[in-house]
Amino acid sequence: MNKFVEYRREFHHYPEIGWREFRTSARIAEILEEMGYKALMGTAVINEESVTFEMLTDEEKKAEKERAVAQGAMAEYVERTEGYPGVIVELDTGIPGPTTAFRFDIDCLPYQEPKKEGFRPYDEGYISCNDNCVHACGHDAHAAIGLGVAAKLMEKKDQLKGKFRVIFQPAEERYHGAQAIVDKGHLDDVDNFLSVHMALTGDGYPLPSNTICCGCKDFLSDNQLDITFHGKEAHPCGASQEGKNALLAACTAALNLHAIAPHEAGMCRVNVGILSGGEAVNTIAGSAFMSVEYRGSTQEVSQYARKRVFDILDGAAKAHDLEYTYVDFGEVPAGASDDAIMEVVQRAAEKVEWFNKKIYFEGSVGGTDDASVMMNKVQEHGGIATYIGIGCDTTMTLHNAEFDLDEDSIPAAIEVLINAAEELNGR
Repeated sequence: MNKFVEYRREFHHYPEIGWREFRTSARIAEILEEMGYKALMGTAVINEESVTFEMLTDEEKKAEKERAVAQGAMAEYVERTEGYPGVIVELDTGIPGPTTAFRFDIDCLPYQEPKKEGFRPYDEGYISCNDNCVHACGHDAHAAIGLGVAAKLMEKKDQLKGKFRVIFQPAEERYHGAQAIVDKGHLDDVDNFLSVHMALTGDGYPLPSNTICCGCKDFLSDNQLDITFHGKEAHPCGASQEGKNALLAACTAALNLHAIAPHEAGMCRVNVGILSGGEAVNTIAGSAFMSVEYRGSTQEVSQYARKRVFDILDGAAKAHDLEYTYVDFGEVPAGASDDAIMEVVQRAAEKVEWFNKKIYFEGSVGGTDDASVMMNKVQEHGGIATYIGIGCDTTMTLHNAEFDLDEDSIPAAIEVLINAAEELNGR
């Protein structure tokens, strides 16, 4: 089996939620330093101030790090995380030239992977061993591809010029993973930026194996809110007039949020992802919690969605005579790939035999990815960036607990990125 496919299966077996990727980071750093790199970790990668809320308590960090060691990570590398996952390595060829960065996200999603016969991860022994953690978005493959790129760059160092930065980013599915790295300055001097994602779309259809899209331009901005409705408990029979049902207020809001009209200026999406509340079946719910996200293809659309979201929250609270509070996790911005570097990827893909079905110049993200934070930063100072879709047959759609992928796509992805690197930074 290909070494990088083996790494993918290892990461799949030990998935970790955003800001808990201690085993993943430790193993990545260990492997990279065996290649000859010096791995940056912890606060050398992450700007602590950018993580504007406490993701983990000190006790939780301690427990997660102990778990990582128990699951095979070297304690030395786990300690080097300083409680902040993520790894960056740099290769300086010593020859003047551009700085090219590659970004690979490493976190998983919070649901249970099914243990059933006929599902390859179960049959072949790399099913998730962590409860409510599953690599259902291909980030295990992304991490393996990143290791492959780092290995090939080191092998070809004497044929290259300039600098390369390989970024293994935490918390793409959570908050501030990319922003914390950008705020540390790691994208300030980057001329060329490339990121990949498995199983995007082309011409409106999922990209199958043996295809690729050279870039995407349809990123939606994403804003996420955690909302708590504060009501008043009461007996539903004896004194119902005294109660203020927070759960009903949340339900009212949820139904109306999903009825927000589209906007003619671009794509608009609103979703209530979590809704919970109440204490007992015989008690009017005194509190309720909901997580909401809204997305827009432009700032105009995003601001429209935000106004409608808060109009609805205000109306639901007023209708049920109660109040709400919220935490705003900020915005992941929209973004778009640049034609100039997409053309480089196109030429790179034409040299890879595996991409023999179709090479799409432009594909579709179909949503949001905080790679856009890094892309925008590079583009602000005149650099160019792209977000590449690697076609691969899958068992289910992304974000489904039964997602698995064609692992032959992994060495093909490594090859296309190295071909692009040779064009961008070749001597």
